[in-house]
Parts: sequence; structure tokens; C-alpha cells
Amino acid sequence: MGAAADAFAAHVRAWNSRSRDEWLTLFHEDIEMEDPVGGVPKRGRAALATTWERSQTNDRRWTLHPQRVVEGGNEAAIVLLNRGELPDGNVEVTSIEIWRVDATGKVVSIRTFFDTDPAVHDPYYLPAAAG
Repeated sequence: MGAAADAFAAHVRAWNSRSRDEWLTLFHEDIEMEDPVGGVPKRGRAALATTWERSQTNDRRWTLHPQRVVEGGNEAAIVLLNRGELPDGNVEVTSIEIWRVDATGKVVSIRTFFDTDPAVHDPYYLPAAAG
């Protein structure tokens, strides 16, 4: 595997084992995450920490199940099954993600494509209202 696939694999391990501090170390301090693409980009590790806190709570747990990882240069395209155990029941969301790493292997960009469902996703993840 290359650096992008390695970073993604480490993400899956840390996320699924609920190792927040280990997970945060994977990202460059200036990471930009579009989750979902079309929503408000999240910039910096503090924004990712908020993503963690809103996803991994006592009554919400998401686990990641990679379906396919394809690398090219310093990027990887991923098909990912996201399983959520939520207060109102279990859900599955399939996403397509584009991960990019820098020369040190730190993740600098994540672009996540998925169909948003307000019943499942916190408004933090949804597109900003037109104003």
C-alpha cells in the first residue's frame, strides 16, 4: 500500500476502536474535510475533533467497513460502508471518499460523497442554508 491507503487504513482502525487521540494524529493541522461535498468544509484538527464528538457518543456509534480502495499518487479513492448504531435504530450509508496525503503521510484533504439524510446526519454535516 502507498501512503494514502496506509493513512486510510489507520483511520479505519482508530475510528472503529474509538481511539480519538490516535485518530487525530493522522491529520495535518491544516486538514480540509468536505463531509459531505457541498456542505460547509471543516478546516483544521479542531473541526475534526468536533466531527468525532458528534459521531462517537454514548448513544451514537459509527463503524467503517471499506469496500474498495484505489490509489493514485498521493491520493486514494475509497468506497466505504458506514454502519451507524443510532438511538432510533441501525443505518447504513455508502460513501465515496477521496483522501490526499502530504509527503510525510499526513492527511491534508478528505472529500466525502454521500446522500445526506437529515434523520441520520447532524446538521453539522449538511450543506449550509442559502442566505
